Amino acid sequence: MMDIRYCNMETSLRVFCGSYIPEEAIRDINAKYWAITKSLQLVNFPFAFPGTNVWKAIQGRKAAMKWLELAAHKSKKAMASGAEPECMLDQWINSLNDPGYKGRRDFTEVEMAMVMFSFLFASQDAMSSGLVYGFQHLVDHPDVLGKVRDEQDRVRQGNYETPLTYEMVEQMAYLHAVVKESLRIRPPVIMVSPLIPRS
Repeated sequence: MMDIRYCNMETSLRVFCGSYIPEEAIRDINAKYWAITKSLQLVNFPFAFPGTNVWKAIQGRKAAMKWLELAAHKSKKAMASGAEPECMLDQWINSLNDPGYKGRRDFTEVEMAMVMFSFLFASQDAMSSGLVYGFQHLVDHPDVLGKVRDEQDRVRQGNYETPLTYEMVEQMAYLHAVVKESLRIRPPVIMVSPLIPRS
């Protein structure tokens, strides 16, 4: 579980912040982010006294925000110098600079970091649980795993070093079905009940 959480954290931070987040930051955020998850347990001391779960969660948020603010700063500099966008931060800044954009344009680095932190919060616990359940389902059903591998070989033509594209993922119909079935059997967010249409 913790290895999958780390991979998920690293992937999320790379998508959101690209190379502006160094490896050291990923390790730091991952280590301290777990305190945020623990503070959401139903029974916790409700005050942020040193040593409590709530206090540790606040320290985790501060650490993540420090790195995310730095990433926003670096992204602004890179986009101002004409660099090609490589992550969500870059795309956001480019959108703000588009002459056709009609919304607010003056986001501070703190505000940008807060948005990235919200995305990070939304992408961690349920996604990590979903990944663990998905891998467990594949282990429990080696025939399904074999079909997933066959599809990957066909779509990726045996070349696993080439980065995935949206078009490649769209060709993975069997993988899509496996993911949907895994989510149906073991939804990571159990408070959301599935709706079954009446016939």
